[in-house]
Amino acid sequence: MEENALLVPMLDARRMEVYAQVFDRALKEVRPIQADVVDENTYREYLDKGPVYFFGNGAEKCMDVINHPNAHLIKGVEPLAKNMLPLAEKRLALEQFEDVAYFVPMYLKDFVAKQAKPLL
Repeated sequence: MEENALLVPMLDARRMEVYAQVFDRALKEVRPIQADVVDENTYREYLDKGPVYFFGNGAEKCMDVINHPNAHLIKGVEPLAKNMLPLAEKRLALEQFEDVAYFVPMYLKDFVAKQAKPLL
């Protein structure tokens, strides 16, 4: 992998939306996770600088839209709990634990409830 390569894991968020974060090759955060509506310019600032590798269950649907020579799709990398084991072991070794009684999850998008349609 190229020295200046960036990694963009993507989770599918329906339609042309994904939850994505940008990392450098050393897995240092370049851009925090956010909800993106993907179009041809969504990641252009990174693609114009060098190779960007997209992966995850939201990446494949975006590759037709992200038409750039520096855009690369890595197939077969899916968000699975078993892949979080190295991260969990690292936090265990550093004794970095969450207090589940006071933990507040970070929701990336507000939930918008819709009026239920009548069944009859």
